Amino acid sequence: MDYSVLNTVFSKTFTTNGRIIRPFLLISAVLKVTQLSLEAIHQQLEERNFIAEKVRIVTVEAMDPEVLAACTTTENETFYNSYMNVIYCRGDRYVLGYRCNEATIIDQAIIFKDGKYYDPTLQANGEGEFKSYPFAVLAEFKVFDMMTHAKNNKDFPPDVDFLYTRKKHFKNVMR
Repeated sequence: MDYSVLNTVFSKTFTTNGRIIRPFLLISAVLKVTQLSLEAIHQQLEERNFIAEKVRIVTVEAMDPEVLAACTTTENETFYNSYMNVIYCRGDRYVLGYRCNEATIIDQAIIFKDGKYYDPTLQANGEGEFKSYPFAVLAEFKVFDMMTHAKNNKDFPPDVDFLYTRKKHFKNVMR
């Protein structure tokens, strides 16, 4: 954890409408937003018509800086970047799912390589040190799978909406 942020928060006085706001309240609010419980993740997946019990939750880790430099060229385009990383063999699989590190889960594409999950786009575009986060895996594609689907579908790289259009193929995780 970056303690310089905490020192900055504790060294300031915050007021709103003449009232003093205690810094520990600000910190607790931040922790609640960035740490979803497993029950909250399951509830949000169920709301999106996924079978939460069958969705794997994995941890996305930070890549080595040397590997990261070769992985991300387009800012904030996770689906495109993850797709191209797999096509150019910088990742073994293209992984669709939801990022579970904010108050509401966010659809995202990441890569799987050498037994670990990585999010090079978020890591490269994020400020400060990258923090591992939970990720709900809906589907994983190998290069061959992606190329086969790409010929039949103009909406590539795939996103979570692609799974909804092919619901019968993903009935193991979808209602």
